[in-house]
Amino acid sequence: MLCWDLCLVLLLNDFSVWALPSTNIKITQALPLQLSDLNQPVTCPLFWTEFEGYCYRFFPLNRTWAEADLYCAEFSNGHKSAKLASIHSWEENVFVYDLVNSRVPGIPTDIWIGLHDRRQEGTLEWTDGSPYEYSYWDGNQPDDGIHRIPEEEDCVEIWYRQNSGLRSWNDNSCAKAFPFVCKIPSLEN
Repeated sequence: MLCWDLCLVLLLNDFSVWALPSTNIKITQALPLQLSDLNQPVTCPLFWTEFEGYCYRFFPLNRTWAEADLYCAEFSNGHKSAKLASIHSWEENVFVYDLVNSRVPGIPTDIWIGLHDRRQEGTLEWTDGSPYEYSYWDGNQPDDGIHRIPEEEDCVEIWYRQNSGLRSWNDNSCAKAFPFVCKIPSLEN
């Protein structure tokens, strides 16, 4: 624990003397400083988290799917703009869930990801152009809103259901507003 004792300070201004009372300030250093970490190459922008060559960031802002995708595009690594997150494995799905859960424990909301079939019904694609080869759909999903006709469900979310910890995927109306996760290649990728 570091401790400094600020003693009587005298300030001479013209012929006036100002005195400040003695103060005992204690500063606790919670984490040890490791200067060796400063030598590590920076692969992600500030406030982004790296996973398998990509950087991710959760934004707890309620946006429609299109607004969220445009918001992501405002961030760049200097070579590419961020997109709504694409997910290509179970491990990546768990990582995205854990990233959101670390910021908002319990994730009491749905989360937009970058999968959609807006251009052609039934043809799913990722906003970053990567191939659609992995999915983690819930039960009878995608269902394109068959229970709420005529509302189409062309955008995909990680689905929050209070009675399930699966955090599987669901197609939903792109006009709904949810928080979202953006993804960008790391500087090493």
